[in-house]
Amino acid sequence: MATYNTEQRNELIRFLTQNKEKAFSIDDICEGMAKDESFITPPGKSTVYRLIPKLVEDKLVREFTPLKSRRKVYQLVGGESCVRHMHLKCTCCGKIIHRSDEQTKNLAEIIALSNSFFVNSGETTLFGTCQGCSNRG
Repeated sequence: MATYNTEQRNELIRFLTQNKEKAFSIDDICEGMAKDESFITPPGKSTVYRLIPKLVEDKLVREFTPLKSRRKVYQLVGGESCVRHMHLKCTCCGKIIHRSDEQTKNLAEIIALSNSFFVNSGETTLFGTCQGCSNRG
């Protein structure tokens, strides 16, 4: 099925690109775009609900449910590369940091050797505090 690059789709991708280190619920996306004056005509909530699953299917956006939450959140990932590496998520500001494939492989090997446990790297998120939030406290 063809994918159409509508203005609303492009604006949604632009918002996610500008905030690529964060994950958002659909409500957060709509609110963030409405507050940002650079988005003259942000897409409505129903349009975002329609577009997000297509972006997930196209592997442009990652969908996951954070720890201790029931609502799904979405983050721009830029394709298949996110499947092979771990992520770090700041519990203070919500920033998500992508680990390199090599760092992920090294950590997964350490865990496998010391615990006989095999990590699903693309599904692994480590929670903690980023440097920016650590410096504030």
